[in-house]
Amino acid sequence: MSSSPRLDELFVRPSRRGFLGAGVTVAVASLLPACSEVTPEPRKIKWGRDVCEHCHMVFGDKRFAAQIWDVSLPRARIYDDFGCAVLAAAEMEVLERAEVRFWVSDDLDPARWIDARTAHYRDGVVTPMGYGHSAASTAADHPLSFAAAATAIRDKAACEHKT
Repeated sequence: MSSSPRLDELFVRPSRRGFLGAGVTVAVASLLPACSEVTPEPRKIKWGRDVCEHCHMVFGDKRFAAQIWDVSLPRARIYDDFGCAVLAAAEMEVLERAEVRFWVSDDLDPARWIDARTAHYRDGVVTPMGYGHSAASTAADHPLSFAAAATAIRDKAACEHKT
């Protein structure tokens, strides 16, 4: 007399060892992409959705955005105003570190990212957070250096935040 298998015999119950083995496999697999070297480059910003990592405002104007590469993440931190990026870089103590990648959008061609340290700046511009500086790759109408613009932004922030 042949008996048919019981319902609980049809399904194999996994062991604890099987669960642990699967968990270790998933953990190791998730670390593999982190082991590969990531190329420092500006992130794609979702305009109208992403928020500035300093002031938390939504990105709205492409002409004034900035990004700083953070090796600890590794990815670029995004800022809606060059002034926010300068203040964040100063707080992270990377403003004067030339090896830290720092980009700004070119106000003459906002789709293009340029090296913030070699860019030229102008002041008196209406920017999202009111720091008043925009960047371009050429010195025409942009007479300030990175250092001069950064100093002016830090001085303005210090005056506005005196207690």
